[in-house]
Amino acid sequence: MENNQNIAEQLILGTTIIVLLLAITLIFLFIFIQKKKKSHFEEKMRFKEKYAKELAQSQNEIREKALENISWEIHDNVGQLLSVAKLQLNRLETKVLENNQKDLQDVTGLISKSLQDLRALSKSLNPISIKKTGLLKALELELDRYNRLNFIKAKLEIINEPFRLKPETETILFRILQEFIHNSIKHAKASELNTLVIFNHTSVEINIHDNGIGFDTENTSFLNGIGLLNMKGRAKLIHADFNISSKINQGTSLYIKCKKDTKNE
Repeated sequence: MENNQNIAEQLILGTTIIVLLLAITLIFLFIFIQKKKKSHFEEKMRFKEKYAKELAQSQNEIREKALENISWEIHDNVGQLLSVAKLQLNRLETKVLENNQKDLQDVTGLISKSLQDLRALSKSLNPISIKKTGLLKALELELDRYNRLNFIKAKLEIINEPFRLKPETETILFRILQEFIHNSIKHAKASELNTLVIFNHTSVEINIHDNGIGFDTENTSFLNGIGLLNMKGRAKLIHADFNISSKINQGTSLYIKCKKDTKNE
């Protein structure tokens, strides 16, 4: 009787141990599967992010190449034609009657101004030029050009000692600002534009504000517009903080913060 009881207890104990082992095995197996699923999901997300970044980089390179070609076309073809036209007008000055001299000088002046504006436009489009001159100089030339053309009254303020970022980063930042300025003039109908660039120890902050008509931030047609999506995509490409805010009849503001590259310091 006692032996049967011992056997029964041993069977119960053995069964309990087996059940516990199976339960522990199942728990570990479940944890392992969950980890694998999480790892696979994270790997998939990394791949998608890498693919999106490479796609955005490729699109950006294509755009920059197109702008570079346009810049050369303006400088080499249109610019040269205007230069020749100006030269020919200068030669005609001695042959034109005195009462027509003023008209001729006015035309020569218009061509000179057109050449000046074309050269400024050519520099603002060419990514090589931006990389050489730097973000601040490129931005200053861009704002000066718009001021000279009376498109908008633009101001630029710089705080702290400026430093250079990576050339690619500066080019992309300039394109974002260029897009914003273009939208301020064309769509927002702004008459004033204020740009503040703050150089911190580890980053650059840019605040730019216009006094245009603004837009409703809840309106998806504005939020999903190509211009805004381009700016967001470019900001993501250089890992910059990006925020745009606007109110109807109170203008639009853009904030960008880009970290300084300290690898080469």
